[in-house]
Amino acid sequence: MLKPFMFFLLTLIALFPLSVRLPAQAKEDAASAYAKCAHCRKEGFVSARAKNGAGKLMPLCYECASLPRCSFCQMPADVDSGGGDRLCRECAADTIKENAEAEKVMKDVRQVLSTKFKMTSKHKITYGLGSRRDLNLEADGEHNELGWFDPKIIRNKPQYTIRILTGLPRDVFRSVGAHELAHDWMDETLPHLMDKPEIREGFAEFVAWLFSEAEGNKRMMEYTESRTDEVYGGGFRKVRAMMGDAKTAAEWKSILLKEFPLKGKKSGN
Repeated sequence: MLKPFMFFLLTLIALFPLSVRLPAQAKEDAASAYAKCAHCRKEGFVSARAKNGAGKLMPLCYECASLPRCSFCQMPADVDSGGGDRLCRECAADTIKENAEAEKVMKDVRQVLSTKFKMTSKHKITYGLGSRRDLNLEADGEHNELGWFDPKIIRNKPQYTIRILTGLPRDVFRSVGAHELAHDWMDETLPHLMDKPEIREGFAEFVAWLFSEAEGNKRMMEYTESRTDEVYGGGFRKVRAMMGDAKTAAEWKSILLKEFPLKGKKSGN
């Protein structure tokens, strides 16, 4: 009779810590399922979690989780960007909507590229903003363009224009600006590559990715890395593999010329 009793007693002792932990775990689970919604700020049960512009998972209630999402993060969108997009309140808090501000930011991006990567051009560039419809019309109409580099010859004089979608969050705008300035650099330095879409766009994405890395802009780095289309996404991965650890314009030029020599010249010259 003593042995069964001892066995029962030892079993109770072994299970006691578990019985203490279970309520604590249940309390923790309940807390994670009940929180203040990051959008409407009401407290209630969490229906979903969405990444904000900084990549942080934010709790959403059932009603807010069913709302349309921001064009540049996963949060509910209730603000018109002015350029054809819907933004969350966080992304809409700091956007570029004036040509004067766009020009100021673009000049700063150009300076960062020059200082950080020695990527410069002598072109005098006119900067401006446009709606998504305007940018798509200027391009091929098949992509949701965020920016557009437009080199033209007018009355025998070259003119260079960069237009970027109005209402972009500042960090997105700066990354797009780096992409378009990479086109400008290639147009001046390696113009024979401008008619190779995969290399042209892949290189611009590569420069924008490095620029975003230098600025600690994980959102735009992840955006570039996640692209799956052949020209932008495939081009980026191809160029990044080609470049290896090269991080200056002189190194990029050397590698690109080796891979795609000028007509009539041998590779490596």
